[in-house]
Amino acid sequence: MGVSKISFILLLVAWSVQGDAESLASLYGGQEPETRVVGGKDAPEGLVPHQVALKTKKDGWTFCGAAVISDRWILTAAHCVKSLQPSQFTAVVGTLSRTRGGTSYEISKVIAHKEHNKPDRFNNDIAVISTKKAIKFNKNVQPLPLPTKDITAGLSCILSGWGKLNRNRSLPDKLQYLYVKTLTSNECSKKINDGRNSAVISSSQMCTLNKRGEGTCQGDSGGSLVCNGTSAGVVSFNWPCANNIPDVYANTYKYNSWIEENTKSP
Repeated sequence: MGVSKISFILLLVAWSVQGDAESLASLYGGQEPETRVVGGKDAPEGLVPHQVALKTKKDGWTFCGAAVISDRWILTAAHCVKSLQPSQFTAVVGTLSRTRGGTSYEISKVIAHKEHNKPDRFNNDIAVISTKKAIKFNKNVQPLPLPTKDITAGLSCILSGWGKLNRNRSLPDKLQYLYVKTLTSNECSKKINDGRNSAVISSSQMCTLNKRGEGTCQGDSGGSLVCNGTSAGVVSFNWPCANNIPDVYANTYKYNSWIEENTKSP
């Protein structure tokens, strides 16, 4: 890649949001990057009924978040699942606990974007997975609609996940949530490429930024950012953790056609 060993180490540190998923992918032979909500609060029942915990079958480890988008399809990040077989993990819905409760669904298909990490790393970080049986909806399990228009800056949106409370702390059991402010890809690129950090932010990505001590961290990857009641973004990567640097997401609106094309039949 032409970068020095020190630069490479710094890049690895910057890619923290994808850490848990990266560890899992490496375990199964892949090489992909993790994320938790820093500065958040315990989520109340009914706030994010689309929330999904993706868990390994081997030990029940919650490695990524996701969102129910129909009775057979779930939206998540490509780096969370593209190195996994459907038989290696399950999707758990209807619980606020990382370790208890909810209903577990077997996976039938994993469809990650074929252009993930192209032309630049973290681009096209989006995937859909289907369940073997239809997901039963109730007050704690509901699908999250796809957006009908592109994201704008300054929106107050809901971020949720079971990721770390900060880089050096353990994972919470209770689902965390936080209201965060949106940035467009152009605004995000300006704030990230400020001389201290560097990343290519494409038009198919978007970001959020509050303040130091609030944002994503290891374990939140794959979860949906909810703006105006829709999935505005899918958590992709950050600079660990909540360091007053934008958190980056796949911009769901840019992938509406891809999602619809790949979810025609379970």
